Amino acid sequence: MENLNDTKVTAFLDKIKAEWPGFVERFEFKTASVIYVYLKKGISSGDFLGKLSKKVERLVDFNNPIILYHIESDGLVLRSHPINWYSAINTLSP
Repeated sequence: MENLNDTKVTAFLDKIKAEWPGFVERFEFKTASVIYVYLKKGISSGDFLGKLSKKVERLVDFNNPIILYHIESDGLVLRSHPINWYSAINTLSP
C-alpha cells in the first residue's frame, strides 16, 4: 500500500497536469522527493514556472518536501522548483 504522502504527491501532480493542460508531457520520479516534469514541445520552463509558482500553494496538501525539475522538450533546460522545503526547515528549528 502506498504511503499517504506518496498518494498526495501523486494527486498534486495530477492537479498540475489538469490545471495546465497541454504543458506537461509526463512526470518521472527520480527519488521520493525529486520529480522530473517533462514539458511538451514549445513550452518554456520559465513560463511554466511563472504560471505554476503563482498557484502552487493552493494545490499542496502534503508536508513532505519535494523538488520539481522542469525539463524542456529539447532536454537542455532544467529548472528546480522546491515545494515545502522552507516549511520543513522551520519545523526542525528549536
